[in-house]
Amino acid sequence: MDLENQQAHAEVGPQKGLVDGRKALARNIRAFEKLDIKDRLDIVRRGRNYVVYHWNGELHFGPARWLAYGKGRKSNDKFVIATNRINNIFGVDGPEKSSKLEKALLAYCASLGGKPVRENHKFWKKACIVKIDAMLEALDS
Repeated sequence: MDLENQQAHAEVGPQKGLVDGRKALARNIRAFEKLDIKDRLDIVRRGRNYVVYHWNGELHFGPARWLAYGKGRKSNDKFVIATNRINNIFGVDGPEKSSKLEKALLAYCASLGGKPVRENHKFWKKACIVKIDAMLEALDS
């Protein structure tokens, strides 16, 4: 892993636990976007539930487990805990299936040079996308 990727991993935050709010989630998204393409593809292709956001005018997908913890914990209970934390941050019941976002995820993975390991993913939809985009903008200002 080169120095820039090491810094991106380090910028995820010092906490080993869950993100504690929207600002921490936005910081993890920014750190995720700083990873090189190969590392992002490796993380994205193994996801189940995705936080969807705009980055440089395009839809991007961050796996809940990686973004909620920042380091991609691998146990299934961590996956459930990560999903619940993101639900709490946005005050929603949970991610849902979407054929439109599924197609967009496939296109995103292809742009990174691969494809997802699983099928039938779930996504936090429009209202959350708007909130996430606003979080990212606020972090930039």
